[in-house]
Amino acid sequence: MPNPAETFETLPFDELLVILLKQMKRPLESVGVQVSDDEARSVVRYQIERRGDAPEALARVVTGLIEAVEASEQALATLGLTFVESLDTPMDNVPGWETTAEFLELANEKINAELRITLGAALALTLGNEQRYVPYLEHLAAGDYGDETVIARRMLDFVRGQA
Repeated sequence: MPNPAETFETLPFDELLVILLKQMKRPLESVGVQVSDDEARSVVRYQIERRGDAPEALARVVTGLIEAVEASEQALATLGLTFVESLDTPMDNVPGWETTAEFLELANEKINAELRITLGAALALTLGNEQRYVPYLEHLAAGDYGDETVIARRMLDFVRGQA
């Protein structure tokens, strides 16, 4: 079975963006943004080719990504963590659980928030040139966070013209 990080590392960039945008479908829906598969491909194609007028969906998608990241930052804040702190905090150091069920629920919440922030930040930067999350992506790129590190590096390379 292939290593997912290798797949993210070798996947053509446009395909990677479409896959990541599809992974953000539910978080986008949770902030009221619907994105069809055709819209996702259109937004990605525009960003890669930089020709013609921006698709109608682009601004809506970028706004939704930012809102999804903000909602996930709030979820981590309820655990007393920032995004960077959360990445570097083992789950057994997170307070607020006593039972195995509580531990699993908080771990799931923490992991999902980290993933939504990673993907939302990466896509907001790549699709909308949203710079506010660059420190998150640089932290991921400099670390050893598996798929998230690969994604951050590829997005940063792309916007810096190295992709």
